[in-house]
Amino acid sequence: MPGAEGTGSDVPGAFRARAAELGLRFVANPLGEGYRARAGTANDVAAIAAAIRKGSLAAAERDDEKVIFIAPDSGDVLSLFARLRKDPAIARLVIVTTPAAIRRLLLARYRMALVRDATDRLARWRPDLSARLLVTRIEGAILAVLLFAIAAAVFLLGAPAVAAIEILAGFVFLATVLLRMQAISVVTHRRRHRRTELPRVEPDNLPVYSILLPLYREPHMVAELAGCMQRLVWPREKLDIKLIVEADDSATLAAAKALRLQPPFEILAVPSYGPRTKPKALAFALPLARGEYVTVFDAEDRPDPLQLVEAHLAFERGGADLACVQAPLLVDNTATNGLTALFALEYSVQFDGVLPLLADLDLPLPLGGTSNHFRRAVLEEVGGWDPYNVTEDADLGLRLARFGYRSGVIDRPTLEEAPRTVGVWLGQRTRWLKGWMQTLLVHLRSPRRLLREIGPRRFAYCLLVLFGSLVAAAIHPVYLATALALLFDPARLWRADSPLFAAMTMLSLFNLVSAYGVFVLLSRETFRLRRLPWPASALFYLPAYWLLMSLACYRAIGELIIAPHHWSKTRHVGRRVRPAAQPAEETSEKVAQPVG
Repeated sequence: MPGAEGTGSDVPGAFRARAAELGLRFVANPLGEGYRARAGTANDVAAIAAAIRKGSLAAAERDDEKVIFIAPDSGDVLSLFARLRKDPAIARLVIVTTPAAIRRLLLARYRMALVRDATDRLARWRPDLSARLLVTRIEGAILAVLLFAIAAAVFLLGAPAVAAIEILAGFVFLATVLLRMQAISVVTHRRRHRRTELPRVEPDNLPVYSILLPLYREPHMVAELAGCMQRLVWPREKLDIKLIVEADDSATLAAAKALRLQPPFEILAVPSYGPRTKPKALAFALPLARGEYVTVFDAEDRPDPLQLVEAHLAFERGGADLACVQAPLLVDNTATNGLTALFALEYSVQFDGVLPLLADLDLPLPLGGTSNHFRRAVLEEVGGWDPYNVTEDADLGLRLARFGYRSGVIDRPTLEEAPRTVGVWLGQRTRWLKGWMQTLLVHLRSPRRLLREIGPRRFAYCLLVLFGSLVAAAIHPVYLATALALLFDPARLWRADSPLFAAMTMLSLFNLVSAYGVFVLLSRETFRLRRLPWPASALFYLPAYWLLMSLACYRAIGELIIAPHHWSKTRHVGRRVRPAAQPAEETSEKVAQPVG
């Protein structure tokens, strides 16, 4: 079939030659020549998206001229030639172009229908899984009763109620520390048994891979990002790379067009509609993705060239219920300052420590916002990204588990840029924590249903990972104040008014010391795993870093109330490198060789 999804070449010269062979006109850029796609009668957005993905046929018009654009595969030439000989009048109506040109033609006509569907798709299909309505009436009533009960207890009982609440929070905090202690043994085992080789793969057997690259107000990052994509080891004819840019972001659009990127690159301009969030842009692009697999990279990402190969092998081994694999995110500007060093330590703990442990335990993963690889069919089955959740990755990891799918991890990393200033870091972390709060509110709308769908063990761990992290961030100033008070007056512990206060103080002190100790040990092991220099001197600033985390948590609570869907954009500096061309033959040859 002409222009079958994800197959064949998109090189203009090949289609120009086919047009000449058929005796038909060839137009490389129908939109530029003034043609517009004719509006169809179908209102089915799925059918529209399928037609755009195929890029094989489009009815168009220009003034009074009505034509049909086709993008025939080489195997279709003989049958088309026979049909044209049988009915020569068809030749006046048919024009040959490329699949990419047909996709642009159709997208220009239907982009508003697609963006409206992207914005409302999940909320319309499963409103209980969407963060568009942040708090339902029942949730609001439960929260109000809970807050009233806490306030009443504090008012009636005073300090003992505060102590009891702190002890309960302390046990949640302690459970998160124990989880990270368990991760140390996992990292040690991985380091001792780590293999860096990948089995041989044959390019002819590889599926089409879609890479989604959301960009917003980052024109200086486009060339660097394109260069990194060109270094990925995968046959170019089986890549589908989409640069997703907001339609009113003229600077980034201009930078992308100035590179004159050829297929497999494609620029998608997202109309200004709905929330201005990254997941809205991804939801817009998902129906247009042609790959069997879909992955996301951010503007500053520099993925390992073999990451796609490793993800493909993981899916091949993992079975049909493995829906997603997460690549580790590593910081490559660790030495910039103390903030970037601590960010690097934190990322190392999360992606090389905690997530592999959760994967080994077959638990839902709070995915990273980038370098997660999905089976496209499963991603569409579960509703894709939620445009209204500002931490769409954590939400999606839990949603996959609710639909009966697993998530795993792979080893080939993506290098990322840590925020260099406190202001940028604080905005990013506030958004992350706000999104975790959104995710909890969404998935706990019906706790019994969630428990039934993922089981008691996963339910408990899910609450621990999401809720426990929020508790840890919120309570750290209390723990630090307790430690400082005891440092200046150690006898305070023995003068406690009651055993409850003594228990509270001891638990607070134990939690603080153990949390710092486990973080130090786990970060050292994860850096040893990657054979990276461990920035131990940055640990001197760890208390201040965790106080910043607490500030971000409190800000997130405020934003959740007044601006729940606001997306705080993280600015990136980048390296400003030029893209390096990599021909398809070289890529295919590399894939065919044993890699390591």
